Formats: sequence, C-alpha cells, structure tokens
Amino acid sequence: MIEDVFLPNNADFVSVQESFDTSTPFGKAMIGLLAVFAQLEREQIKERTKMGRVARAKSGLHHGGGYIPIGYNYENGKLIINPYEAEQVRKVYEWYLGGESLASITNKLHEAGYTNRYGSWSSWSSVRNVLSNETYTGQIHFGEVVVENAHEAIISKEQFKMVQLIHVKIQEKYGATAFQSKYLLTGLLFCGCCGARYYKRNTGKYSYYTCYSHSKQIKKMVKDPNCKNRNWKAEELEPVVEEKVRELLRSPEMATEIAVARKPQAPVPAKNIEIEKRIREIDRQIGKLMELYQRNDIPTEILGESINKLYNEKTALQASLEPVSVDNTVTLTFDLVQELIANAAQIWDFADESQKRRILQSLIRRITLRGDSIEIDWSF
Repeated sequence: MIEDVFLPNNADFVSVQESFDTSTPFGKAMIGLLAVFAQLEREQIKERTKMGRVARAKSGLHHGGGYIPIGYNYENGKLIINPYEAEQVRKVYEWYLGGESLASITNKLHEAGYTNRYGSWSSWSSVRNVLSNETYTGQIHFGEVVVENAHEAIISKEQFKMVQLIHVKIQEKYGATAFQSKYLLTGLLFCGCCGARYYKRNTGKYSYYTCYSHSKQIKKMVKDPNCKNRNWKAEELEPVVEEKVRELLRSPEMATEIAVARKPQAPVPAKNIEIEKRIREIDRQIGKLMELYQRNDIPTEILGESINKLYNEKTALQASLEPVSVDNTVTLTFDLVQELIANAAQIWDFADESQKRRILQSLIRRITLRGDSIEIDWSF
C-alpha cells in the first residue's frame, strides 16, 4: 500500500508506536529494509514447506491438507482404504469404462443413495476429480517426486490409463464440447476415398452424414475437392452401426475373434477367459454386499472384511492373467474390453443417446465409409 497507493498520491505513512515515517529519508529506508527481509522470510518459509512436503512424499506419506481423496481415511500420515467409499470409486471407474457419461454416473450414485465424507454425489465435478486422481493407483505424486505403492491401490494402473486414454480421445474428437455432441456417430466417421471426416447435416425432412470434401462446407476440413463419396441418411447408417454393436454385446466371443484376427500370432489364452469370468462374478458379489450395506443389513466391519477378501482375490486373479502381445495400434487391453462389453450389454437397450455415444467412443476407433461399404475399426 505504501509503494502502490500512498507515495504515488503524495501521502506519507507515520506509525505512532514504531519509528516508521515515510516523510523522512531514514523512515523510507527503514520501510524498504523491512520489506526486503519480510520477502526473504516469506520465500524461506515457502522453500521449507516445499522441502518438508517433498520429504513426506519420498517417505510414502500423504501431504495431508484439508482434502483427503474419497475412498481413503487419513491415519498417522498414511492413506488407509475406507471399504464403503472405495467400492464407490471402483464403481465410478467401472461405469465410465462401460460407456457412462459423467452426468449419468453422478445420477446413478445419487439415486442409489451413496454418500462419502463430503456428502452426497450431487455434482459431476466430484466424479471427474475421482477419474483424474492417480492417487487411486497407489501413487503419491508431489512435484517431480513420484512414489509407487505408497498405499493400497483402489483401482489398477491399467484402468486409470484406460480412463485417461478415453478422455483424450474424446477431447481430440470434440475439443471443449466433448460431452455436448448431439449426434450418435459424430467424430467416428471417415471417408474411405479421401480421408476427410464425415459430419451430420439436417435438410429439414432428413438428416445426412456427409463427407467434408464432398460438401466443401469448411475449407480446412477438405482433403480432396473432387471427392464424390456418397452421403448417408442418418436413419439408414445409424441402425447399421447400432446392430453391429448389438451383435458384439450379445456375443462376447466376437471380441475374441476380432482380437485374434488383428493379431493372429497372439490369441487370447483359454486360461484368461476363465479367470475373467471369475473376476466378473466377484464384481457382482461386491455389488450385492454394497446393496446390503445400503439397507443396513450388514455391519461395516463385516462389509470391509468381505470386500477386502473379494478384492484381494480379484487382484490376485488379474495378476495371474497371461500377457497377450498386441501391436502399437491397439489401445484397449483385452480384459478391459471384455469388462467394458459386459457392462455395456446391461445398459445398451435402456441407454439414452449420450450413453450410447460414450459406448461407441470406447469400443470403436473409427468407421470408414466407401461407397456402400461400412468398415468398423474396433479399439481392440
């Protein structure tokens, strides 16, 4: 205030109790010296605080503060799993990988009556924060310091990476309006003749998916101004793609065939299929335990013991899965694909347009249109 307000307006600062008087050269010098030392002390406090937090992180201790991640309790500097909240976190990841949007996950949590230390799930931003927090993989991250296995993980690193990958794919397709797209196939369609994207346009009576090069609507989107690839009525194209997806959801074995066809030398081991069946059964048992807890039919200590036992079995099973070699173009691991398909199959027939769009974005890398041909490139 002295430098920015008083002095520019020819006002002096005089203190009755201290020897501060900016109307004299000595007083001005004193104020300047005090300001320098105050700034130095502030920087030293900041540096000591940072060093202390880095040291805590290196020793595997959480940095503390006012916010403790949902799913954990804070005890003696460590994050300890809260069984009831941790299962909610797992459901958030499961539903998101199953094609649910942030808003629909929030609604499902709220309608189920789930609560956490911060109240109910009334805002989708809480779901977004859970999906972007790497702490749930067992990591502590502070600045450039990363400590692995600092506490018990709630979700696997593969699940976390898959969620981030899906989010990036959506952002690449839609930018800031990733969750506001109105059309089922927007962002997935590409022209097989020139490589340009397809977009949806309304003519009044009908809606069409049209190649940007063909329509020449947006100059920067045109790949070949001479492209003559056909337009598709939305009411013709969308049902064809939906039926292909339904076929996949009705027959999980189809995913195995697609993966084997993509990489013949690396088929899915039969052992993995049986293990993944048991993993899905464990997930159903955990869901039933959560329902009992919601109805107050099971004590907290029994819930924690039962869920931890099931989750430990699930973790051991996941670790026993035989690795499957994939090429660099594959973005989804096969066990996650099967989990995603199982979840999506339960909701597809009841899903709204936005939920179906999320499922398509997760399962499909791109759809290539060439004449009357429709070629789907799956994400596995």
